[in-house]
Amino acid sequence: MQTCEGPTTRSPRHRRLLPALVGVLALVAAAGGVAAAASGVGSGTPVTAHARVAQQTAPVGYWLVASDGGVFAYGQAHFYGSTGAMILNRPIVGMASTPGGHGYWLVASDGGVFAFGDAHYYGSTGDEHLNQPVVAMAVTPSGDGYWLVAADGGIFAFGDAVFHGSAGAEHLNRPIVAVAATPTGGGYWLTASDGGVFAYGDAVFHGSAGNVRLTSPVTSIGATGDGSGYWQSAGDGGVFAYGDAGFHGSAVGLSTGGAVVDLSGIDNGSGYWLVSSDGGVFAFGNAPFFGSAAAEVLTRPIVGMSQVSGSTINPMDYTMGGHADTPVTPGTSVVIDLQITNPNPEPITLGSVSTSVTTTNADCTSANFPVTHALLRPVTVPALSSTTLSELGVAQSDWPTVAMLETGTDQDGCRNVPLTLHFTGEATG
Repeated sequence: MQTCEGPTTRSPRHRRLLPALVGVLALVAAAGGVAAAASGVGSGTPVTAHARVAQQTAPVGYWLVASDGGVFAYGQAHFYGSTGAMILNRPIVGMASTPGGHGYWLVASDGGVFAFGDAHYYGSTGDEHLNQPVVAMAVTPSGDGYWLVAADGGIFAFGDAVFHGSAGAEHLNRPIVAVAATPTGGGYWLTASDGGVFAYGDAVFHGSAGNVRLTSPVTSIGATGDGSGYWQSAGDGGVFAYGDAGFHGSAVGLSTGGAVVDLSGIDNGSGYWLVSSDGGVFAFGNAPFFGSAAAEVLTRPIVGMSQVSGSTINPMDYTMGGHADTPVTPGTSVVIDLQITNPNPEPITLGSVSTSVTTTNADCTSANFPVTHALLRPVTVPALSSTTLSELGVAQSDWPTVAMLETGTDQDGCRNVPLTLHFTGEATG
C-alpha cells in the first residue's frame, strides 16, 4: 500500500537558499585620472563575505503503520498518536505525513481519516457508501488537503486537493492499489496490481509493468521529487524504475518474512525503502536504515510507511573574495574577479548576486560609483573547492563591474577613498 507525502520543507525539488552576502573591498578611488596607490584594487585587496549554507533536507526517519492503526516511529520520526487502542469499523490501509514531518494521517478502507500531530482533518468518505474500498491516500504539497483512492480507481478530493480525473468509470483488469501525487499537486498517478499506471492532470506517464509477466502483484508506487519518474514495488520485493527514478536493488530473494506492502523513495531518486507486512524494512541506495518492527510481536500486519525529512548536514561557512587589476578613476570602470570558497560536500550555485557601493566620506558619496552591473549569470562552485570567476570560465563581461563617474568638476575629494561593496544574493546548495 503506497503512501505519498507532500514535499517536506523543501522548495520544489530541494532548492536551498543561502542568506544575504555582505562583503568589503577597498576600492581606492583616484581623482583627475591619476592612478591610486596600489594599496587598493590594484593590490587585490579581498572582499570577504561569510554566509551559512542552509541545511539540506534529507531523510531522518520514518513511520510504519499496522492495519489496526498502530504506529511505529524510527530515527527522528516522532510518535504523535495512533488508532491502536480504538475500535475501528474497517482496518487501516495506509498513512501519509505532513510536509513538515510533524504529523500524519491514517486512512481506513472505508475512507475514514484520522489526523495526528499538525495534520488537519479535511474530510473523509467514512459515512459514504463506496463501491470499492479505499486503498491509499496522497497529500497535497501544502499539506492542506489530500486525495483518497478506491480499488476501482475512484478518487475523492478533500481540502485544497483538486480532482484531476479517475479510473472509476474504466474497465480495469486488476484493482488499483496505490496513488502518488505530483510535486505541484496538479496531478497524480494510480497503479493497479498488474502494474498498470494511469496518469492524470500534470502527471506524465513514464512507463509501467502492465505488460510484464509478474511473479507477484504490484503493491505500491512512489514518485521522485521532481515528478520526472516513479518506482513500483511488488509483493515479492521486486522494484521497477521509470523516468529519473534510479534502480538501486530489490528484495527479491531476500527473507522478507511477509509480502512487501509499500515503497517510499528519496526525492532525488537516489534510494528507497521497502517495508514488508511483518515490519521488516529494506533500505537501498542512499536510503538510510533507521530500524524496523521485524523483531516485534505485531498484533496486526504492517500496511504502509511514510518518511520524514529534516536537516542532517551541518552548514558550513563559505567565503567570497575578489580583486580588480586596476584602480578605478573618473570615467573608468573595474571588474571584480570574485573568488568563492565552498567547503561544503556538495556544489553550490550563486544565482542573483547584486552589488552596491557605499563610502564613509561625505565629500565623495556612493553616487560617484555606479555599479554598471552585478554578476550576470549563475555560477556553480564545485564542492570542497576555492575558485575564481576567471577559473570557472566566466567571461569578464559577466563579472560585477563598478565605475567612477567623470563629473567634469573637481573630484579630488574622492582621492584614496575606500569603497565598500555589498553583495546580496541567493544561491542553492
